[in-house]
Amino acid sequence: MKIITWNCNGKFSEKFPAILEEDADVYVIQECENPSVADSDEYNEFASNYFWVGENQYYGLGIFARIDVKMELVDLDDRGLRYFIPVRVNDEFNLLGIWTNPDMDGNKSVHYPKEITKYYEEHKDSGFFNEDMIICGDFNCDVRLKGAHAKNVYEVIEKLSECGLTDTYHYLNDENQGEESQPTFFMYRHLDKPFHLDHVFASPGKVNKLQVGDAEKWLKLSDHVPLIFEI
Repeated sequence: MKIITWNCNGKFSEKFPAILEEDADVYVIQECENPSVADSDEYNEFASNYFWVGENQYYGLGIFARIDVKMELVDLDDRGLRYFIPVRVNDEFNLLGIWTNPDMDGNKSVHYPKEITKYYEEHKDSGFFNEDMIICGDFNCDVRLKGAHAKNVYEVIEKLSECGLTDTYHYLNDENQGEESQPTFFMYRHLDKPFHLDHVFASPGKVNKLQVGDAEKWLKLSDHVPLIFEI
């Protein structure tokens, strides 16, 4: 199965044909429109099997899948934490889509990764978090962002390791946090302002191939490039 996570930087109803070229089974998309309000027959056809959350109908988090992929929403109380979608895929594994949003709780100074550890703490005993699951999305998470933010990055890594999960990019490429050779985000779409904000967490060996999208192609559409991986 091929899965893609991508922060599309808005207007996904116009941009989705580009990501379809990757021919994935599941797409975890940040900053996308709610298909129910999108004025696009093509987008609504694409979104025939999806879950979406968001306060702004044009900038939310969605998980989209092929029509033959079974997705079931897992009933977990979000406890006021925004932009998490927990699903069960094909009765085989749990998938948690994430977008840690800068406006969380109306406080732009919040250190975004902290929301992930809060969500984990709320639900770690629910049975949803396990070593066979996958967590992916835009974590807004890079240790090169100084101070408490960097501390919270390591806290996310430590907490998710409790259920056997590791940061797949770093595991496969044997690179340290903050030393990534392949960025996933370019501030203001400038190649000289790279960060690695997008992540896939899974147990070692769960993901057998992970590709970071080519900046030359994707920066025409977004300030993020997709992570494309197979299980």
